Formats: sequence, C-alpha cells, structure tokens
Amino acid sequence: MMVGHAAVASSPVKVSAQRHPAFFPAMSSLLIVFVFLGFAPTYYLRPVAAGPIPAYLHVHGAAMTVWFLLLLVQTALIATRRRAVHRRLGIVGACVALVIVVLNPLVVAWSVPHLMADNKSTELTALIVVADLLLIGVFLVLVGLAIRWRRYPETHSRMLLLASLAVSGPALGRLSLNLAGTPLPGIIGLMGLPLMVVVHDRVMMRRVHPVSAWGTAAIVGSLVVSIAIANTAAGGAIVGWFL
Repeated sequence: MMVGHAAVASSPVKVSAQRHPAFFPAMSSLLIVFVFLGFAPTYYLRPVAAGPIPAYLHVHGAAMTVWFLLLLVQTALIATRRRAVHRRLGIVGACVALVIVVLNPLVVAWSVPHLMADNKSTELTALIVVADLLLIGVFLVLVGLAIRWRRYPETHSRMLLLASLAVSGPALGRLSLNLAGTPLPGIIGLMGLPLMVVVHDRVMMRRVHPVSAWGTAAIVGSLVVSIAIANTAAGGAIVGWFL
C-alpha cells in the first residue's frame, strides 16, 4: 500500500518542533566518524607502502566523503536557520548523489575478486555484495523522494538522513571486520542507527514519522534479505557471476 502524500509530508511553509535541533547534526557527525574509521586503513590513512589505488576508487571515495560532509553542513544550516544557503548547496548534493548512484554498483562489482581473495568466504562476499547493492537501491529511492519533497522539511530531512545511513553500511562493515573479524557488529549497528531516528520521533512528536518507519524498515529489510540470500546457493551464484 502506498503512503499518501498527506501522511508523509509536513507543512512546506514552516518547520515545526518535530525534531531536536542537535539530533540531525549529531547523527551526521557520527556517520562521518564511522566512515573515517571504516576506511582509514585503506583510503584516508592508507600507507604509502600499500601502493596506489585505481582512479575510480579515488572518485568513489571523494564522492562519498563529500556526501557525508555535505550532510553535516546541511543539517547544521537548517539548525541555524540558514535555509537559503541550504537550498543552494542542495544542488551540489544532488550532483554528488548522482555520482554515488552510478559509481557505487560498479565499485561493488569490481571489488568481488578482491573480496574473495581477502576473506576466502563465498557467504561473506555474497553478504557484502547483496547488502551493498540493495542499500544503494534504498539510497536511490530515498534521495529521489527527498528531492521530490524538498519543500517539506521534516520529510526531506529524514529521507536524506536515512539515505545516508543506508550507504554507511560499507564503512560499518569494514570497521566491524577490522575490529572484530566478523560483520555481525556492523550489521547490528546498521540496523540500530535507523531505529535511533524512530526513537527520536517518538520522543519529540509522540509518534513516528511515516518516513522514519518505512525508511528504517527498508534498511533493516535489506540486511535481512542479504543475510538470507548469502546463505543459499543464490548467494554463491551471484558471487560467481561477478568473478
């Protein structure tokens, strides 16, 4: 059943007290920390001895970095009521989102041989590949709808935050594998972060915004489906198709 426009959108004229002013900047800052820690060993703090990385990975890394930095800047601009600057930067954000949507699936596909060489596990590689592809689909839908409903601040901001949470999955996964040797903490973290948006809504509004509900369900559902597929023959077939 489709969610009606009236149920999803808040007033296009005013931003009501439907959020804590620090919540969205704080979540954006947290994502930047996770992204930096997850990709520090292979990108941000990559040792010179490890050798150069391909140009497309530099573009990918730059686009993702700019996206998360823009998320923080944009949420801070809204918190400080600088909406005119926020709207102008939104054009930059839309262009960066387009680069992410085009390039991320290619990066996932091209990374499969490297993933298999690193972890020697078809199931783990299938989990990473399927989850990343499904979550970039969630990102595409949420960003597209956020642009469509850009005049409805409460809807727009939640869509962009949840879209950013979706594409933080690779960073959380790498951080989890680096620290714990298993993707499980990263999966739990990626399921838990959208629930923080739900809890925020419940505390601030005494209800859950429809976008928070179905956006969280989309992220959690993508992870559950990825786990299920990775442990079947279909997961192995997907990995084999990319090799």
